[in-house]
Amino acid sequence: MAAKDASEKGKWWRFSLLLILFASLWFFLFYWINRQINYTADVLFYGTTSSSYWVFFISAVLYGIITWGIYYTIKQAIHEKSFKSFKKGAQFIMTLAGVPLLISLPFLYLGVTHALVISEEKIQYESFWSLKETEYSWEEDVQGVVIDYSITTTTKIPHKRHFNGRYILHFKDGKKIDMWEGVLEGNLSSIKKIDRTIKKKQIPFTVRKVPTEEEVDEFFNQKDSEIIHDFYSR
Repeated sequence: MAAKDASEKGKWWRFSLLLILFASLWFFLFYWINRQINYTADVLFYGTTSSSYWVFFISAVLYGIITWGIYYTIKQAIHEKSFKSFKKGAQFIMTLAGVPLLISLPFLYLGVTHALVISEEKIQYESFWSLKETEYSWEEDVQGVVIDYSITTTTKIPHKRHFNGRYILHFKDGKKIDMWEGVLEGNLSSIKKIDRTIKKKQIPFTVRKVPTEEEVDEFFNQKDSEIIHDFYSR
């Protein structure tokens, strides 16, 4: 009985590891396609928005399960030395997965074409539900930058505090992008590059709230503290 339980656990472990492997490969494939479509050589900042990442993650799990099913079907067919067995298994998998696959395709298209690309000349941004890419000129389309922050505390014990910075680019058409919170690649070093361009082009800059010295010391090391002071002291 114990040997049987160990064997079953081993099977579940192998299934889990293979599923994680297949799903990870699909996820990075989606991300790679996203970069190939949107990335440019003169980029100051490249960001894939969190909405796209959610699509990549959910689709990767779905495609990972399908890939595992095909892998298992091939393995069984080789063991049985029967192409008919593979064909039957593959047809069964595609029957089950056909509808979810079709549903995922338009979301994947929106996900891989959705990114934020900032260069010295322009800003390329396509909102998730849009089929049209929008280009903004620094001089003609950018209204200004608003910087803000909030501090949140986790409900879990021990409680942990988090600094949530916001670096919001406002456009004259009413749209806005949070460079810090809105994209997962958002970090101080990336925003610093954008900030240099904003300074050079003299984009209007508004600070809504300034963190205290205690808050800066709590959340940032010495190098990052200098960037924070620069952002919030204008």
